Amino acid sequence: MPKETFFNLAADKRSKIVEFAIQEFAENPYDTASISNIVREADIAKGSFYQYFEDKQDLYRYLIELGIEEKLNLINNLPAADLSDDLFMYIRRLFQSAITFELKEPGLARIAYRAFVDEVPFPEMVEEIRRRGPTQLFRQLLTQGVHRGEISPWTDVDLAAFLMETAFYQFGRYTVKRLKLDASVANMDLILDNPEAQGLLDNLVRILKMGIGN
Repeated sequence: MPKETFFNLAADKRSKIVEFAIQEFAENPYDTASISNIVREADIAKGSFYQYFEDKQDLYRYLIELGIEEKLNLINNLPAADLSDDLFMYIRRLFQSAITFELKEPGLARIAYRAFVDEVPFPEMVEEIRRRGPTQLFRQLLTQGVHRGEISPWTDVDLAAFLMETAFYQFGRYTVKRLKLDASVANMDLILDNPEAQGLLDNLVRILKMGIGN
């Protein structure tokens, strides 16, 4: 993670470094992403970069953590009543937040997709992050659902959490590409008014709730 010197920078300077770092890693695979490009665009000396971060991987991890934090912020803003009233309605809102994240933070979303699905340049790092992020969230939800009788007792909670987490990482990207959405609908309320997006969410929850067997 960043060194203390990074957090001691003025907010606008930190934001500029993060902005160009997101742009570089979103547009390029990890192996070809260039620290030189980032420092040039951010107008800082390359030596200064190593006063803020240990190395390229350190910056990469920080951006992944930023993306997870943003997505969790969207999830945490969901009304608590959804979870207490209906587990599947809450899950629906989780996946709706994935669409919002994809539209609101396309650069961070692209970095997360590369890190967790497409390239996975650091499997051990990704696994450690996943264990304390969505993996744990879905496992807790499903375990609670079993206790409440909303999830069948024969369900393998670990397997189900893995499947839901895998879908969660890709659902926003899939929906945006399938429906050709853009940032103009990044507001959660506007997604609520998009009948095609809501139809996909309904179908997803129906598949999860009922299964695909006859």
